[in-house]
Amino acid sequence: MTETGSRREIMRHVYVDIWIGELWNKGDPAGSRILSENFFDHRPIDDFPNTKDGHVAMAIDWHQAFPDLTFDIEEVLVDGDKLVARYNSSGTHTGVLSGIAATGRPVSLSGIDIMRFDADNRLAEWWHNEDMFGLMQQITE
Repeated sequence: MTETGSRREIMRHVYVDIWIGELWNKGDPAGSRILSENFFDHRPIDDFPNTKDGHVAMAIDWHQAFPDLTFDIEEVLVDGDKLVARYNSSGTHTGVLSGIAATGRPVSLSGIDIMRFDADNRLAEWWHNEDMFGLMQQITE
């Protein structure tokens, strides 16, 4: 495997298996080990700073609101230090999210992540676009 091919596989592993698999799917803060100390969220969600600590707090908060939420990665593209992924997720709203009490309703969410990796193969920057309006409709209507 070439050095470039190897880095692509490492980046994919970090994103799919650790960031999504551990931090988001399981709510395990140990998954934060792959975030750069200077991690920056370019579109922070309300109530959480755009830092590494804010990101981990957000992932844990989401996990308590949707403990069975699973992100299924549809596609991953890697070019240079950037990774782009498209996903669908589903789960059940059984905890508080943004002040909205648990409804017990099934939810789904789709989105796209763009990640920049640093030289140590850690996630350094995150741009994301997800259907938050659709998610909020599912738990408020």
